[in-house]
Amino acid sequence: MEILNIPVTRVGRINVSKILVVGFNQTTYGVLNKYKNGSRTYVLERMDSSFKAYHHLLEVAKDELPENQPKAILCDLQFLKDDDYRFLKKIQSDKILQNIPFILISTNGATIDPTFALTRGIDDCFSINNLDWNNLKRRVEFLTRFKSEITNNIHKEERDFAEYRIPKGKRIFDILFATTVLVFISPLLLLIALLIKLESKGSIFYSSKRAGAGFQIFDFIKFRSMYQDADKRLQELSHLNQYDSTTDDEGPSFTKLQNDPRVTRIGRIIRKTSLDELPQLLNVLKGDMSIVGNRPLPLYEADQLTSDEWSQRFIAPAGLTGLWQISKRGKKDMSTQERIKLDIDYANKYSLWMDIKILLRTLPAMIQEEQV
Repeated sequence: MEILNIPVTRVGRINVSKILVVGFNQTTYGVLNKYKNGSRTYVLERMDSSFKAYHHLLEVAKDELPENQPKAILCDLQFLKDDDYRFLKKIQSDKILQNIPFILISTNGATIDPTFALTRGIDDCFSINNLDWNNLKRRVEFLTRFKSEITNNIHKEERDFAEYRIPKGKRIFDILFATTVLVFISPLLLLIALLIKLESKGSIFYSSKRAGAGFQIFDFIKFRSMYQDADKRLQELSHLNQYDSTTDDEGPSFTKLQNDPRVTRIGRIIRKTSLDELPQLLNVLKGDMSIVGNRPLPLYEADQLTSDEWSQRFIAPAGLTGLWQISKRGKKDMSTQERIKLDIDYANKYSLWMDIKILLRTLPAMIQEEQV
């Protein structure tokens, strides 16, 4: 372990915070410290072993003084790959350590796909070749506030996000409904599975991490409707995004592509009729989702909804169908703000009678006007 600058938490009136730097060789660590350019608000603490870094973090986590805990973890991209992401997985599995911002740094010129990083649970990524210390500093401070806000909200809300449970009556209905539907449509499910397998290589099902009620993360299941390299092509097709990002510069953005070229022929049919969603009945039986609720979001989208107002959509169960599906799905004039408002309306007002009305309007809404 190597510590540059003075290992104290306060210099005069300046608060000093630690940043743990993991996997950097001596040269790149020197470059990083050079970018810091004598800044006295942060102390860089370097470790070249994931084992040492993890056990050091466990020891620090026992310290109740927040100033003795690292403000962020900066990890070298190649080091993390060589480690097969084990260090990151250990951080994410610890309830205390997972609240520390984890930032990836490319030190060899390699490009980091932001979407890939976010789906791995990495909070942000930078290249050391064009690193701006002030930008990095601002990002660390934002992520610290953001993660702290989520943690504080979890503990202060009466309806605790972390302990959220689907109401008993709603849960009983979910199990009965999902079981009955799965029995009746099993021949259709087998037919769709066969057609997917015949048309293109790959798994029948597509699974991705989603954030549901209370930001709880689970494996979201769908019939695969795209070719195997779909995730890698997302950034190059951003101009097809159905949500108008030009009107939401100050807010979050969602991604759904019109006439998506990554979609297979059978995929277009099952997406247009929403048949690709049927495997989520298994998520319902597992308790990850409800029949009616707000759609669970990809992690990179959920990461943007952290304000007090927007995060309200996560106090409702994740659902197969909801207000968004019956109101605006498939329409070109849909905006990000409209979708968030529909989600929040449901979160604040949902009831058994409201769920029944949404279900009755879901079937006609399944036939979408646009190819999305």
